[in-house]
Amino acid sequence: MYALQKAYGKDTLSVKEEGTDHDRDAEGFEDFLVFAYPHCVLDALEAFYRLLPDERRGPFQSDLNEVLAEEASPWRMSDGHMYLVDSHFLDALKDQVEEEMKREGFLGAYEEFKDARRYLQAGAVDDAIHKANCAFESALKSLLYREEGTADDLLKMLREKTDLLDAVPVEAQKALVLKVLQGLPVLRHKLGGHGQGTQPVNVPRAYGDLAINLAATYIKFLLDIKKDLAPTQEPQGQTAVADELDDDLPF
Repeated sequence: MYALQKAYGKDTLSVKEEGTDHDRDAEGFEDFLVFAYPHCVLDALEAFYRLLPDERRGPFQSDLNEVLAEEASPWRMSDGHMYLVDSHFLDALKDQVEEEMKREGFLGAYEEFKDARRYLQAGAVDDAIHKANCAFESALKSLLYREEGTADDLLKMLREKTDLLDAVPVEAQKALVLKVLQGLPVLRHKLGGHGQGTQPVNVPRAYGDLAINLAATYIKFLLDIKKDLAPTQEPQGQTAVADELDDDLPF
């Protein structure tokens, strides 16, 4: 509650008194979450996520998004932040991935991803697709500490030479590198300036959007599995607070 009080600049937080037109002071975090005005609930969920230890954040986020989907809500939580799932959400995802690439030292991928967005904005869709795939390949190279390699070679190495995918069964790993993560390389081969045949294709913008969105999603996945294997340090005092909370959703 203190974090929310500080964020709002108030000593107490108000909630709706059931059956009346009056407000009352919230008696605690759960009371605030259940009876707060709707616009405050998203802030509360983000604050709650930050108080949870790392191993409880994923399950909490999954449970929350499942509830939101069941209620046909357009809101979802991603990495502890609430997003309205529309075009603005996709833009926010791309901005977030850019920042994470810089922070993690994926600088080649960062520059190529920015180039892809600029090309798309200028209407050069095939170049945008090409650069989006380059960004994905560069992210793989950074992750694997390699200087060269195509997406196919690097994905094979990801599965066979590292333990980054070991959290899932071998068959799932194979499907991931042979099918799930091949969408962007396929777009690059077929539409990204080469391999279009004797008559170049005037590629619609939607395909450029698809390529950049795939690049953002794929690179975020690489950053996430990198983080999963990195040791984390929990800020002092967070565990004690989180242990007092029940991570079951109170609605």
